[in-house]
Amino acid sequence: MWPLAKRLERHGFETRLYTYFTLGPSNRRHGERFAEQLRRVAPKYERVHVVAHSMGSIVTRCALQEALPENFGRVVMIGPPNRGSHIATRVSPLFGWLSPTLRELRDTPDSFVNQLPAIPVGREVGVLAAAKDHLVLEPSTHVAGERDHRVIGGWHESSLWRRQTAEQVAHFLRTGVFQAE
Repeated sequence: MWPLAKRLERHGFETRLYTYFTLGPSNRRHGERFAEQLRRVAPKYERVHVVAHSMGSIVTRCALQEALPENFGRVVMIGPPNRGSHIATRVSPLFGWLSPTLRELRDTPDSFVNQLPAIPVGREVGVLAAAKDHLVLEPSTHVAGERDHRVIGGWHESSLWRRQTAEQVAHFLRTGVFQAE
């Protein structure tokens, strides 16, 4: 996320990176902790937006179910496994014991991500899917209640390093929609 954060700073945004141990507790617990962090930092800012990548988008969806600060703004999810990942489904029988969060990212109808509620009414969420993402296929990035959705160039990780990604994120954070292609 660091390269994207630096590009967003050049677009006039102040950025803070939030990290968590991906092999740790459930996405729900990560979301609770993230919501706590948002409540702590929010008084320092006029408006607080979130830009999340991959599983961080699921953590953010969990945080959206919690009490958030009044100045909470918009969310952009990049490469989110909102409907799960076929790769997580394949590898969770082998490595699921190591990571509860991996099991939660399966693309099966009964998985954790597919049981999460839609985006809460009034929250503005934009989704960017990477054109060459083989970890999270484009149809799996959609989420009920998304305000806008675009496919951008790059792979799952490399999409974070592209100028186009930063431009789309900045535009959505300012306007609530992505730029027309």
